[in-house]
Amino acid sequence: MKKPERHLQSVEQSTLREYFLTIVVCTIFALFVTTYVVHPMTVPTPSMVPTILVGDRLLIDKFTIRNSFNPSLPLVPTRELQRGDVLVFKFPEDPEVLYVKRLIGLPGDLVEIRDKNVLINQKVLNEPYKQHQDEMIYRTRADSHGFFSNFPRDNFGPKRVPQGHLFMMGDNRDNSQDSRYWGFLPITHVVGRPLFVFWSYQDAPSAHTTEGLWENAKLYGGRILNFATKTRWLRTFHVIR
Repeated sequence: MKKPERHLQSVEQSTLREYFLTIVVCTIFALFVTTYVVHPMTVPTPSMVPTILVGDRLLIDKFTIRNSFNPSLPLVPTRELQRGDVLVFKFPEDPEVLYVKRLIGLPGDLVEIRDKNVLINQKVLNEPYKQHQDEMIYRTRADSHGFFSNFPRDNFGPKRVPQGHLFMMGDNRDNSQDSRYWGFLPITHVVGRPLFVFWSYQDAPSAHTTEGLWENAKLYGGRILNFATKTRWLRTFHVIR
C-alpha cells in the first residue's frame, strides 16, 4: 500500500528538480545573453533627439562590435566602428552609467567645431541627423551658459583624437553632454550599438530623477494605466541609424 505513495513522492521530487534546473538554466542563459549578446536600455534624456526620443527602450547589440575588438575569435560576426555610428558606452566619469551618442571622430582625426559646424580633418562634416534648438552661437570658451562656465558648445578645438579613443556627440547639439565637455572616449568603454526601439513610452521629462518607493510606485503605476495612450506605437521596431 505504501509503494504508490513513494512513487508519487518520487515523481513530485523529480518534477520539482526539473523546474529548478529549468529556472537555473534559463537564468544563466539570460545572464549570458544580456552580458555578451544583446541588452535592453531605456533612454531618459533628450541628448539624441530627434534620432532617439526620451522614453525609447532600445535593444543593444553587444556582440558584433565587441568581437571587432578581439581578433582572437575567428569565424564570428564583427562590425568595425564607423563615423556616424550610434553607440552605447560607459560614461568615462562614472562607468556604472550608460550613455548613447553618435561617433563623430575616429582615432587620429582632427576635430574642430566652428559656429556649430563640425569639421573633421578641416572638412565640414555632413550631418543630416543633427538638430539645433538654440540659434545663439557662443564664439569663445569663456562664454557661460546654463550650468557651464567653460562652454565649448559651438566652438571647439581643433583637437586630434588620440589612438584608442573616440569623439562622441549627441544629435541634439545644444542639449547634450558629450566629448565637448568630458573629453575623448576610450574605445574599451564601448558597450555596443542600438539596433531598434522595442518599446517607446512618453514619460515625463523628470521621470529619470524619480526616487523613493512611493514616487517609483506612482511612476510605474502610471505607465500601466496609460500604457495604451502614451505608448508611441509607431516607434515600435524603429531602426536606429
